[in-house]
Amino acid sequence: MSFQPIDDFENIFLSPWSIPKNPDINFPIAAFERLINELGWADCSDWLCHWNELSGPSLSKNIWPRGTRTDWIWGIGLPLLSDIERFLSFDKEQLLFGLSGLPGSGKTSLGVWLEAASKELGWPIAVISLDDFYLCSNEMIKAMNGNPWGVPRGLPGSHSIELLQETINRWLETGELLAPQFDKSLRNGLGERSGWRRTNPIAIVIEGWFLSCSPVNSNLEILNKEEQVNPKLTTEEQNYRKIAQSELYKYLNVWNKLHRVWHLKAVEFSSTCNWKKQQEENMSFTRGSSLKGESLNSFIRMINTAIPQESLNKIKADVVCRINAQRHIEWVGTKLDELRII
Repeated sequence: MSFQPIDDFENIFLSPWSIPKNPDINFPIAAFERLINELGWADCSDWLCHWNELSGPSLSKNIWPRGTRTDWIWGIGLPLLSDIERFLSFDKEQLLFGLSGLPGSGKTSLGVWLEAASKELGWPIAVISLDDFYLCSNEMIKAMNGNPWGVPRGLPGSHSIELLQETINRWLETGELLAPQFDKSLRNGLGERSGWRRTNPIAIVIEGWFLSCSPVNSNLEILNKEEQVNPKLTTEEQNYRKIAQSELYKYLNVWNKLHRVWHLKAVEFSSTCNWKKQQEENMSFTRGSSLKGESLNSFIRMINTAIPQESLNKIKADVVCRINAQRHIEWVGTKLDELRII
């Protein structure tokens, strides 16, 4: 398939097919083209023209964090909007999408941009986080009591699944989203519910670090597998994995409601260690409070050991965006396409 070079570089970012080549875009084009085809565009040049006509590359560009590369715009942002757009063209009343990715992978930044860009387009999208449905502090203390990492939240079982289901069902029935909000900077970084938001979106994107992760209780080989972590899994950590797996079953009804899932997949699982530190440092700078020291180290250890890494790497998704330690996109395409190359 051939593409016409873009001559006007002043008002748009260089596309994946631009001449000269966009230095930010290094993901393989073949798999990306097949993704665009799956999203309903037989000719990728038509897709390119569509988004240029909508000023897609410039949508809410001030929302992206400073230094965001254009591979996120062309490789994730606009394709995800296209995925939502094609369902809107079917006159489907409400759409529920999922966005999965390890802590610090960029889910929140992407979500903020999605809401702002969709508002400009006139397609009201709400992005909510599993974290918004954390239990209230007293309930959270009880639920997290005894975990070997001593973390205050984040594990399967730290969310009010009942409230999440009620929120989704209410929106599906009435079109109104009434969702809680959780502020991680409160209680010296332990976090607390901080209010509610009321909107009427035509689509909702739910994001979370283990969103769409399936339990592996029946697969003891995966559950008991030694991960590439140092120090190795302790007996207490291995035992608590069983509890986390039991809790994961409670999330399946939510996972089953998702129309589509996008996975921001770390090329190297260990990247989340630095990502989480950066995330907390930024929260400390902007909000004045965050997890620090041993509390932060324990949280990172939990991310690395609470759920088998193999299980998190095999998230049930429709689209996969593989990102390296610098959050550069190395590959993006359908999950089926990814399975052919790994």
